[in-house]
Amino acid sequence: MRTLRSADKTSGIALAVLGVVVIVASYQITSPIADRLPPHTLPLILGWIILATGLFLALRSWRLRSEGAVVAWPNREGWIRVIVNLVSLAVFIALIQPLGMPLATWAYVTFSIWYLDRRIIRAGIIGFLSAAVVFFVFVRFLELSFPLGPLQG
Repeated sequence: MRTLRSADKTSGIALAVLGVVVIVASYQITSPIADRLPPHTLPLILGWIILATGLFLALRSWRLRSEGAVVAWPNREGWIRVIVNLVSLAVFIALIQPLGMPLATWAYVTFSIWYLDRRIIRAGIIGFLSAAVVFFVFVRFLELSFPLGPLQG
């Protein structure tokens, strides 16, 4: 029987392992020029956050006394949603280079929210805000070298 407690343990351990992989991989990122901010900084921070949240989730689930609610596996509609989201993530990654990070982020976030919520105006606004954050925080403020696509220049 699959319970929320066992799902939390499994998810927490998987996230902790992913965090360690991201941390180790971030140290492999090099840059031929001396940047103000080393190129491995953002992946390193994200890796530590993923590791910490995974450990927190796993440890919290081990401390629970009850088994928790029974978790049902997704039905056919649930599996379709999972597959569509994974495909849209792959399309997002493929579009980063030609469209640039801000436009690809806008398209991905807008589509994902629309697909899950079916509210196009809300999806468009959140997508636009996400793209603006990517552009102004990561490209302009932190001066990270994300592809800009048509926004180059």
